[in-house]
Amino acid sequence: MRLDSVYSLPRAARILYELLAERPAENFISHEKMPSMDEHEDFIASNPFRYWYLVYAEGVYVGALECTELNEIGVAIFKRFRRKGYGAQALKLFIETHNPLAAIPARRNGRWLANIATHNIGSKLFFANAGFRPIQETWQL
Repeated sequence: MRLDSVYSLPRAARILYELLAERPAENFISHEKMPSMDEHEDFIASNPFRYWYLVYAEGVYVGALECTELNEIGVAIFKRFRRKGYGAQALKLFIETHNPLAAIPARRNGRWLANIATHNIGSKLFFANAGFRPIQETWQL
């Protein structure tokens, strides 16, 4: 398994768009509807994540992993590759090869975090199985 940077892979936008299209709307956090391909490409070009990888295993891209400047990690695996351990392997590889940014009081936690949509039970279970524990619940108006 390897993690390939989205920012240096020309076909990353298409792969990520296909992955995003599989996500149920109730699992969206940063947007309310599926973006157009142009909007998606603009988003990628804005370099929104500190790290953003496509997860490569067994000769194909099976999903993606991103990490924000707030040390928040997200993992998404294509439906056809779920329950094969790829997400757990990718998360483990990432944590073993990267360090969270230092804490900034009232701005950033100095540990790895997972920001998960309220109804995304699968993601909650995934991160709980990886040793993460809930520390807050965020609401919006």
